[in-house]
Amino acid sequence: DLFPIESTMELVEIIQNAVPASYRREKHPARKTFQALRIEVNGELDALQEVLPRAVDRLYPGGRLCVITFHSLEDRIVKKFMQDKSRECICPPQLPICVCDHHAELEIISRKPMIASAEESDSNPRSRSAKLRVARKL
Repeated sequence: DLFPIESTMELVEIIQNAVPASYRREKHPARKTFQALRIEVNGELDALQEVLPRAVDRLYPGGRLCVITFHSLEDRIVKKFMQDKSRECICPPQLPICVCDHHAELEIISRKPMIASAEESDSNPRSRSAKLRVARKL
């Protein structure tokens, strides 16, 4: 029978018993579970997808869109958004000529995300996972 989990410590114990010992030695085994719960409960990914187009709309031409992400799910959303908004043509690749009349809204400033230096990561461990992506409004 299933039983309700009534405290965070009960959930931690369940997770610790479910993962291999080698995984437990690296980092706290419940870390990603609690991160996933927080992301879902707060609707963080949906909020990010909603705010990015609104941020671009509010920029003046030449303005910079700078986004710091802290995990791969956020970074993937930001990267894809910036790539999509920097495309001149959104026609299917099979078409021999462009018929979409679409124009890029952004120019990606940094193809690769900027990350913390080893020195910064040592002095500020939270910066380890941070990635900065920058684009300029056209």
